[in-house]
Amino acid sequence: MLQKSPIRINWSSFLEPWQQIDWLLFLLPVGLTVFGGIMIRSTELNLGRNDWWQHWFVGGIGLALAVLVARWRYKILRQWQWAIYALTNLSLLAVIFIGTTGGGAQRWITVAGFNVQPSEFAKLGLIITLAGILQAKTADTIGTLFKTLGVAAVPWALVFLQPDLGTSLVFGAIALGMLYWGNTNPGWLVLLISPIVSVVLFNLYLTGWFIWAAIIILIAWFTLPWPQWGALGALSLNVMAGEFGQLLWERLLKDYQKDRLILFLNPEQDPLGGGYHLIQSRIAIGAGQL
Repeated sequence: MLQKSPIRINWSSFLEPWQQIDWLLFLLPVGLTVFGGIMIRSTELNLGRNDWWQHWFVGGIGLALAVLVARWRYKILRQWQWAIYALTNLSLLAVIFIGTTGGGAQRWITVAGFNVQPSEFAKLGLIITLAGILQAKTADTIGTLFKTLGVAAVPWALVFLQPDLGTSLVFGAIALGMLYWGNTNPGWLVLLISPIVSVVLFNLYLTGWFIWAAIIILIAWFTLPWPQWGALGALSLNVMAGEFGQLLWERLLKDYQKDRLILFLNPEQDPLGGGYHLIQSRIAIGAGQL
């Protein structure tokens, strides 16, 4: 008489993918998400609101996606880098046409009662796309550098037009960071951010701008393939950036964006409003130290 052998569960094969997981990296964001939901709930009890569960719900979706992505070989993403890039830009375009407006900006798309912010997903999409480009060819030439910047410029411009100055700056930081690790000459990166410095110095501290201009000329002279034209071009770009700063302040920046910059430099102008958190942070560090 034949006897059926008992069914055995191979627990080792089930646990194997989890044996090399970085538990600290895994549990820290999970713990922060749980703690954040508790803090939101404690705040909303005083306001008569009950939206805190959305924080945990979205966090749970993010956790599931993180585990799913962790099981993929990241090289597979290279096959989809341009599809991801196209989807990223389409989602940012959709915000312009069907987005929800709030706080002076149009940044969200309402899906099933939730406000989804495509620019947050676009950060990841940009990272995947640039990683694919820089893996194929490092940005150690001017041509590859401008190709990479051109790819990053499209989602950056779409985010800037929402307008979302803060997130557009994050996009710039992502591109610069990846270019650095993509073997770009550090001097070229300094030249790329030099106009931003000139906008501030040209209008607030002219003597400092002349010192900065001298530094830029030297960097361009010693790092660019064509020293003379490169130095002249870098200087001209910084002069135009300084002049453009006045136009940027007067006509292009929104009032709330101006307030952020002013209050960052001098939060005492609105101690009970926009400058409140900056002042309280300074008090906290002063009292408790780092």
